[in-house]
Amino acid sequence: MTRVCTVCTHDEAHSINVDLVQRVSYRDIQGRYGVSKSAAQRHAKEHIPKLLVEAYESLERADAEDLASELVGVKRDVHRLKQKAEEQDDIRTALLACDKALKALELQAKVEQLIQTQPQVNIALVEHPSYQKLEEVLFRALERHHEARWAVADALRDLDLGAEIEGS
Repeated sequence: MTRVCTVCTHDEAHSINVDLVQRVSYRDIQGRYGVSKSAAQRHAKEHIPKLLVEAYESLERADAEDLASELVGVKRDVHRLKQKAEEQDDIRTALLACDKALKALELQAKVEQLIQTQPQVNIALVEHPSYQKLEEVLFRALERHHEARWAVADALRDLDLGAEIEGS
C-alpha cells in the first residue's frame, strides 16, 4: 500500500512548498507546520521537482497564450494593410503583406502547438469526399469555435484539394 505524503495533504502545503524551494531548514519547517523532518525531506526529494516542472510549464503556457493573443492583433493589422495595398493597386506591398501574414500564421501555429492541452487529431482522407462536403462537415464541427472556423475556411480556400485528390 502506498503511503500518503503528509506534506501534500497538509492544509498549508503551498507554504511548505515555498519554504522548501527557498531552502528553509527542515527543522524550521517542522516547527512551523508540525510535519516531521523526514516527511519534509521526502517531499522535497520526491514531489518538489515535479511541482516545479508543472509550475514552469504553466508559466510557459500562460506566456504562449499571451503571445497568441498578440499574434491575432498582428495578423488583423497585416490583413488590413494588405487589403489597403490591394485597393490602391500596390501589388508589391500587397505581396509583402502576404509574406508577413504567412509568417504570422506559421508563428501562431507554433505558439498554439505549445499551449495545446487537448490531444492532437490528424485527419486522413481515406475515401476522398468532395471539397464541398468536407468544407461543410468541418465548418459545422467548428461552429462553436469561431476563430478556428475561419482559419479552417481560409485554409480550405487556399487549398487546391481537387488537384491533390486527382493526383493521388
